[in-house]
Amino acid sequence: MEQLTEVQESTSDALVLTRPRHVRATWIQDAHSSLSKMAALAPAVLVGIQIVAVVTFGVFTIQRYPLWSVVDEGAHFDNVVYVAAHGSYPVLGKTLATEQELAIGQGIYPRHTTINPRTYGLGGLSYEAFQPPLYYYVAAPISLLSGNYHTKAILLRCFGLLLLMAAIALMARLSRHVLKRRWLLGLSGGLLVFLMPGVIVRMVTISDINLAVPLAILIVTELWIAWERQSARRLLFCGLLVGCGVLTDLYLADLIPLYVAVAGMMVWRRRTADTIWPAVGGAVVAGIVVLPWVVFNEVKYHAVTASAIAKREQLAIVNPHHLRDTIGQVPGLTVTNLFQPLMAQEWGDRLVGHTFYAYVVTLFEVLLVPGAIVLAIALGRRLLSSGLWILILPFVCNILLCWYIDLAQQWESGSMVPRYIYPTLPMVALFSVAAVVTLFSTVRPLFVTLAASSAFLIVLWVFLLPTIAAS
Repeated sequence: MEQLTEVQESTSDALVLTRPRHVRATWIQDAHSSLSKMAALAPAVLVGIQIVAVVTFGVFTIQRYPLWSVVDEGAHFDNVVYVAAHGSYPVLGKTLATEQELAIGQGIYPRHTTINPRTYGLGGLSYEAFQPPLYYYVAAPISLLSGNYHTKAILLRCFGLLLLMAAIALMARLSRHVLKRRWLLGLSGGLLVFLMPGVIVRMVTISDINLAVPLAILIVTELWIAWERQSARRLLFCGLLVGCGVLTDLYLADLIPLYVAVAGMMVWRRRTADTIWPAVGGAVVAGIVVLPWVVFNEVKYHAVTASAIAKREQLAIVNPHHLRDTIGQVPGLTVTNLFQPLMAQEWGDRLVGHTFYAYVVTLFEVLLVPGAIVLAIALGRRLLSSGLWILILPFVCNILLCWYIDLAQQWESGSMVPRYIYPTLPMVALFSVAAVVTLFSTVRPLFVTLAASSAFLIVLWVFLLPTIAAS
């Protein structure tokens, strides 16, 4: 039998070798074509796995993460239900936390809370009422879908997951404009950010960042299209979006310099009324969008924002010893806080004693942020000519804004926490992918890196899942 098998194999080989040359060439071409199709399909498969993982871990977090997340979820919930009930925004320092929010936090809802909000300190106030109001008005109708306040909270978490999926769809659109036919690689890079435990936890727990992330991606996309097509009229819509961004999260003010840069370059190139008026008009539209909130603050607090009042309210918690950060501390805080965004803020101790996970997390974070800086330097002049500066500038301005708030307002590193860079972080990942595609002729190492990083994040999530309920 063995001899017969050997004869058959040798006969088969001989048949291949004795085929006419044009037949052999066709056979080899078909083999290469099949391999090419498989290679083209691989990024789509990877993206599909990433999206399924994001939804799975997001749903699990919604169900298992106790109400409330320690990162101000209850106070954000209070803003939403107050808007839904009264049709107006709560007043910082005067509006008390709702009885239902306090009861849910105690774990006794629907029974009445035993806490007196007037004597409960910061926790008895709607202390997030200094935030811009757009998210809370958008989310208010969701809270009206149920009369049960626990169910309201779960619905709002689900709304956060829906906004996360919207952010992924918007990321796909941005990647298509930036990378054209290789857009799936860019989307996969962005999905690495959306797969990070810190991002999923923040996006499915209640806060204004739920809306800030997709809005930031949409704004960058529209500005990219305006720059790429030299479409001045599009700047009017961009201005509207920038205004909505600031009205959602003050940290999205980091997109104002991007608007100014794109509009300024377009005006400089053409210097015609058809370009100047839309550029100015977009800025005016942004101001009009934000104006009602500014007027509200002036009437209620006699200030453009209520941040100073919020600082006084929270001082005993965020800076009880009245310490002051200095310029010399900023680089260290940037590296140890802002450049380490993978884990959720409240999960900082989950990797203590787990050396392998801690090491790979550090490696991932080095590739994400410092790696993007190295790639930006390597691009040189191509950073400007390719338009990739549009992707990285918001993150740079985001860091500068964090520095300003930390030094000027002295929140003792209160602004130097990773969640404040989440809205601009997906563009950093897309920038890195686009830079690699620009600098190198082969994308195989890039794909392997994306796949390995995705596998690690999924494994890390599986490791963290049992600890969610104990948060």
